[in-house]
Formats: sequence, structure tokens, C-alpha cells
Amino acid sequence: MPFRDIAGNSRVKKILKLALERDRVPNSLLFCGPEGIGKRPMALALAKALNCAAAPGDACGRCPACLAIDEGRFPDVMEFSGEAKDISIEQIRFIKQMAFLKPMMGRKRVFILDEADKMSPDAANSLLKVLEEPPLFSHFVLITASPFLILPTILSRCQTLAFSAVSKEEIEEILVDRDLPKEQARVLSLLVDGNLERALELEWDEVQALKDDAWKLFEMMLSGRNASRFLERFGSLTRPAQEDFGQTLEIFSSFTRDILLLELGGATRFLLNPDYEPGLREAAAKLPARRALALLADLDFVLTELEKNLNKNLLAATFFSNFGELTHV
Repeated sequence: MPFRDIAGNSRVKKILKLALERDRVPNSLLFCGPEGIGKRPMALALAKALNCAAAPGDACGRCPACLAIDEGRFPDVMEFSGEAKDISIEQIRFIKQMAFLKPMMGRKRVFILDEADKMSPDAANSLLKVLEEPPLFSHFVLITASPFLILPTILSRCQTLAFSAVSKEEIEEILVDRDLPKEQARVLSLLVDGNLERALELEWDEVQALKDDAWKLFEMMLSGRNASRFLERFGSLTRPAQEDFGQTLEIFSSFTRDILLLELGGATRFLLNPDYEPGLREAAAKLPARRALALLADLDFVLTELEKNLNKNLLAATFFSNFGELTHV
């Protein structure tokens, strides 16, 4: 897809389009940012724009080069990924050989290395040599969610573009455009923490199961009965459970916002969880607005800290303690 069809990250798109219009696209780029926010689609859009037969600045999406890149059959655009296993030195040696051959069909050769942080040390050192003096007709786009795992010498030779999460509003709009009911789209946009790919993959039944599970935990913690279940589940987070922790807190936040709305006399049509209205009204009777507001602030704080890759186990324990103090004073 062209830049114009990629959601979010307007600043990155503006930088790339301007570089294309001036014919000054760096030969080595590093796209970094959270998972699922469009780094790979942006890299492919750049590869198309570099080879598109239309005007500079963006790809047309219709010419033979654009269509071939979309279908993965354009010989001058090559993708390598560390998803299944580390990017090996053999792959890097192949890239180095191809980088010095003039393009076969297009104007530019583009090498996209997804999950570039998974290059083996030998592979990273080998790639460094071609990044130091790249051919003018070859471009390298390294993609990672963990730039701190990339060799500093490679980072220093790449122009880094930092990607941000896609906004909840944009995700909601995209889901509605795909015929998802607005109420469901709004809930989904809250759960995925800016990860558009995750939002497009989630099934509503899966979302409903997440909400039901979170509501049981929320009720336990609010009542004080079996509240320790929260720590049993999140007190010692393994990597697979970390995303679940963030989603649970996002749902807690939506419940708390609804409680505040009900306590302040807001219209029920603005509820984020209208299917939980009876339970939310019971919770509102136990949680005064002042404490609900303090709980919401604490949830927002923990969710922000989660994005910084801090000690998630400590965050879970601290939140559990604060929840008890805020709701049972």
C-alpha cells in the first residue's frame, strides 16, 4: 500500500515523502517502535516509492513495479526476517553480493531486514561493512522493536525513524470502515494499545472472553474476596503473560471510566461497557468518585510505565497494593 493508506505515524511519512521528492533517501534506515504499528508496511511503501513509475513522493499502487512488490515477485526488493530464526551470516553474505549488482527491473535495490535485532553477532558485523559504504542504488531498511539490541556501530550508520503507536481513534475508524459495529470497534481500540495488526486479528468472541475474565478479577479486587488471584496471575509475569497484563489493565481502566460516568450522572449511551451496566452500578455504589478518579490515574500511570519496559512484576505488585488502598480505605 502507498504511504497515504498506512494508518498513523504521519511524521515518519512526511519525512520519507520529503526525502523521496528531493531524491535524498538515506541508504541505511532503521525503523524502530512497538510491534504491530506499521513498520513493515512503511518499509514496503518506501520500496515501492523508490521504484514506482509515477511521480516522486509516494507510490501509485497500480504500476507494474508496485503490483509486483505487493505480490513479492519484484527481484530488486528482498525481505529477510528474524521471526523464525536468527538472520544468519549466510543471508548477510547474500545481501552483500546482491547489493553491489545493479537493479534488474527497478531503479533501486531495497533490502528489508525485519526483526533486525535477531541478527547473529557475525551477521551484524558483516552487514556493518556494506552499511559503511553502500552502493548508491541500494537501500537497507532495518526494522526492530528493540533498537537497544542492535550493535551501536550499526545504529550509528543508520538514519533512525521512531514509530509511535496508532491512536485509538484511528484504530476505531479503521475497524468501523471494515464493518465492525462502532461499539465493538471502540472496545477493541482500547484493548490493543496502539497495535493495529492485533486489532485486525482479534475476534469479538475472544475480546468478550477477555472482558469477562477481567470483570471477574475486577469484582474480586473491589470486594476484597479472593483478590490475591490477581497476584497469582500477574505477580510473576512470564513474557507471554505480559501482553495479557496490559490488556487486563486497559479493561480495568474502561470499567473505572464507566463507574465515574455513572456516579457523575452521565448518559448511559457513553458507557464503554454497556453490557456490564448492572455490575458497574453496583461497583459505583462501593467506589466513591474521588477514589475512582484516583484509581483511574493509577491505571494510566501503570500503563504508561509498561511502555517503558520497566520491571512488570514490580508494577503488578505495586498496582495491586495501590488498588487495595484506594478501594478499601
